[in-house]
Amino acid sequence: MGKNRAEAAAGTPRFISPALYACLMLTLSAFCFAVIHVIGRGVRTELPPVGLSFWRWLFGAFILLPLVYPRLRATAPIMRAHFRPLAFLGGTMVASTTFMLIGLNFTTAINSSIINATQPVFTVSLAMLFLSDRLRLSQAVGVALGLAGIVAMISKMDLSLLLHLQFNDGDFFVLLGAIGYAVYSINIYKIPTTLTPVEALFVIIISGCLIVLPFYIVETIIYKPVPFNTTALAAIVTMSLAATVFGMLLWNRGNQIIGPSRAGMFSNLIPVFATALAVVFLAERLHLYHIICVALVSAGIFLVLQQETEKDRKL
Repeated sequence: MGKNRAEAAAGTPRFISPALYACLMLTLSAFCFAVIHVIGRGVRTELPPVGLSFWRWLFGAFILLPLVYPRLRATAPIMRAHFRPLAFLGGTMVASTTFMLIGLNFTTAINSSIINATQPVFTVSLAMLFLSDRLRLSQAVGVALGLAGIVAMISKMDLSLLLHLQFNDGDFFVLLGAIGYAVYSINIYKIPTTLTPVEALFVIIISGCLIVLPFYIVETIIYKPVPFNTTALAAIVTMSLAATVFGMLLWNRGNQIIGPSRAGMFSNLIPVFATALAVVFLAERLHLYHIICVALVSAGIFLVLQQETEKDRKL
């Protein structure tokens, strides 16, 4: 794994440190994911969750196809040789997205936000268990600060709101999605460096869509089909461009450079960006707890990344 990270860092621009380069990509990735969370919440009553997830990913593959096709014959043997790990990544990511969308149909935004805030904790725990990725005390404190910041924002710093939370079956699906994202993150190192990020993502998406396809067919028959109208088309295209293509490419690259434990902290920026977008575009008010959340999350990311920046100085 260390070799993979070194190879990934070697591909960064010379005028910027690998850690800072990864931070910029992961921050932009979090912004892209925040955009699709806002859209997903807005259309969840109109579009079935499995169908929305399936078409969001498949349309992303169509966008990437012109970039992959010229080298497809040359890269096909590499894709076949690494199909199992890439298919595992695809199934994990597409399934996790689907679980999240299913959960949002049955649970509250507060419950979902709290459960999503545990993703960095799952990522760090799995990385320590399977990858021997150890965090220093200051970095563990950083993870705790990030979690505290998200809880402060979604609870509006009202303890009684947290004490009276009620959980339901939808929360279980959201939890599965959060764990799935963590599993995906710690396995990104399996992406072969002989494939470009676009080529690897294309295989990941296609394999994930094939795995979810039977569930989409069942949902269409038993529940309801995706209504191919203006709302559905706009939601699918925007989500594909923002998250499936740009968001995933940036997330994969940043994760390869600084590792899953540190990259996972940037998922805490998603609700921060979502709040900022709501203030700007939905005329929602900015409160003190929003500012406290940003401060805690920023401090947490700084502490977690300290070791990486120190490594850069030595290089």
